[in-house]
Amino acid sequence: MNTLKRIYRENMEANQIDPSLYARYRVKQGLRNENGTGVKVGLTKICDVVGYQMIHGHKHNIDGQLIYRGYSVRDLVKMQSKKPVQGYETVAFLLIFGKLPTDQELALFRQALHDAVNADFIQVEYETSNLLNALQIEILKLYGSDPNPDRDSLEERMSKGISILGSIPLFVFSNYHHKRFDAYPLGDKGLAENILALARQSDAYTIQEARVMDTLLMLHADHGGGNNSTFANVVITSTGTDIYSCMSAAIGSLKGPRHGGAAEKMSGQCEMILELCQNGWDDQMLEEIAYKLLAKELYDKSGLIYGIGHAIYTKSDPRAVLIKEECRKLAYEQGYEEEFEIFSHFEQAAKKAMKRCKGIECCANVDFYSGFAYRMLHIEPSLFTSLFAIARTAGWIAHHLENRQSNRKLIRPANIYVGERKEWNESDDYCFSR
Repeated sequence: MNTLKRIYRENMEANQIDPSLYARYRVKQGLRNENGTGVKVGLTKICDVVGYQMIHGHKHNIDGQLIYRGYSVRDLVKMQSKKPVQGYETVAFLLIFGKLPTDQELALFRQALHDAVNADFIQVEYETSNLLNALQIEILKLYGSDPNPDRDSLEERMSKGISILGSIPLFVFSNYHHKRFDAYPLGDKGLAENILALARQSDAYTIQEARVMDTLLMLHADHGGGNNSTFANVVITSTGTDIYSCMSAAIGSLKGPRHGGAAEKMSGQCEMILELCQNGWDDQMLEEIAYKLLAKELYDKSGLIYGIGHAIYTKSDPRAVLIKEECRKLAYEQGYEEEFEIFSHFEQAAKKAMKRCKGIECCANVDFYSGFAYRMLHIEPSLFTSLFAIARTAGWIAHHLENRQSNRKLIRPANIYVGERKEWNESDDYCFSR
């Protein structure tokens, strides 16, 4: 194998594509237009992500909006503020069924999530050390236990999706704690409170902690059909394969550090900032930290400020605005006021640094305050992406069903071949390029 690795290294040029060829052949690298907007590849009624307007062919930045089935996510979060902590179940129902549930329908849906749990194959140990990989294995095992896993009716796919959605949290925490959980500890509570109870192995939590967790789940439930994991799900859905394969593929995409791992990176960045500020801080100091991050002098020296900037949102990310509001309440409840002020001021310092160094207008994204929120909830960073997967499963199911119903064509884009053409010389028994 070492010899094959050496041969591969010596021939890596065979896979190197000249970046100028993308413009020459008018290929949209990363499915991005020249102005950074995404190439339109589908239609959906589920979710809209708005960060700019195109006026006479020019991009104009606006305050961000996230729309679930026509409802602003801000309105959905505010709607839940005076109700029992079941906002995520409400949003999941809305995404999957296309309407807000009545009280009776919400109770039925919540009970279905509990009843549909399939814990027969839960393991507490895997050879993999990565929770997302373990989660993929568990979901694919559900295929094996399903007597009719490939049945294609939409109703069957929906019920299988609810089984996946209800089972995933127990898969995650069984593996995380190395302890088997085959039922939710709080039978009369929603998913947010059960996640806190599973994470802590205790039902000791405040109502504001539960609302912060519920808000995080609601805000991560979907983000349009163009995000990488949802698009991966949609591409595989177009083949007509089973829902278990599609959900597993989406999780594989989310596992990538360019997609779902940013909150974990943000957590480490938080710890670094707090350590630097432990003997006092001011706005100038925070600006210097931001400039050093961009100059690859601090943290992981990647040149990135985690939690700042987004592909679509520019003036504001509505998810960041909402979770910041909930973080403020929790910070003052639990004595994290100074930490909250540091991050609030650092947000402004980072945006200023990005404007000066890169000439771009940007905003804090959902990961900026999510990392801080998880920190206050005493959730370990290794769980962040798995919690993202738990929440996003509702959106994945909704897009899977919509595409099986309405977009029945196999997704098959094209590539342009830019390699050499080679001919075999029979007399000399070798190939030459032309």
